[in-house]
Amino acid sequence: MPDADVTASVLGRVIVQAGRVLDTPFVEVMDRYGMTRNAWWLLTELYRSRHEPEATIGEHARRSGLAASSATIATELLTARRLTRRRRPKDNRRTTVVTITPAGTAFVEAVRADLEKAVAGLYEIFGAEDRQLLHDLLVRVIEAEDMIPGGRRHAAAAGMAI
Repeated sequence: MPDADVTASVLGRVIVQAGRVLDTPFVEVMDRYGMTRNAWWLLTELYRSRHEPEATIGEHARRSGLAASSATIATELLTARRLTRRRRPKDNRRTTVVTITPAGTAFVEAVRADLEKAVAGLYEIFGAEDRQLLHDLLVRVIEAEDMIPGGRRHAAAAGMAI
């Protein structure tokens, strides 16, 4: 039987449904660690950029696709848990710089290990070539996010991993 035409609508539904399937283990792990989505996205951005020059909360918010107010709230939660550190530069007291702490780095690595365990079954349904192809295709979706109405472009999306 020939394949049905994969229209934008059909492909969109498949991507959304796959996202829903993957969201369940993600939410379970986030709940286990008491982590909100926004805090997780900000923390993983801080982790990804930990060897780069310090940046403001606003810059990290932009890179992680969060509103500045959401990043500020997430930073407060993360700082209370000692996963991040905030400081105001002496030369510009109107900005706040945020960095990940060693405890934050260890936290990200532990959560990522649990996330991998939570979706380990997916590796069994794909061979190495299929996993690489799926990775490459999904990276293209992430990189093209600014082409979707209302989408926000994430900096370094290809390097971003949950």
